[in-house]
Amino acid sequence: MKKIITKILLASLIVIPALADEKKLLVVLTSEDSLTQFMSLVLANEAQSKDANVSMLLCGKAGDLAIKGGKEVLMKPNDKSPQMLLDKLIKGGGNVEVCPPYLPNNQKTKEDLTDGIKVASPSLVADSILDKDTKILSY
Repeated sequence: MKKIITKILLASLIVIPALADEKKLLVVLTSEDSLTQFMSLVLANEAQSKDANVSMLLCGKAGDLAIKGGKEVLMKPNDKSPQMLLDKLIKGGGNVEVCPPYLPNNQKTKEDLTDGIKVASPSLVADSILDKDTKILSY
């Protein structure tokens, strides 16, 4: 019984600090510039590949990235679009949301959103912003 308790205690010493060291990144993207959108998504995906918990908030003209069938601009050198990188971020577990005023002010509905993209909750976004462990990038 002592061996089992010892193993549990040792495991908790390994797991608890790992949970405390969770890397969190919130990317707020408002730019309509395709190159800026692309680079913000390159960095978001790179952070995700380094085990960061990445959330992205799309506001203003950047909200257009969230709409199914939107115009895609391919960037050199790999001929990928911001939408392709957004899809990669979502498939990798990233949380992507559009700001609440975007849809009604662009004559869009939730049904127009690309799969995996939700409408943000201002309260939850504020919680993330105020979390001392969240790093915030804004483009």
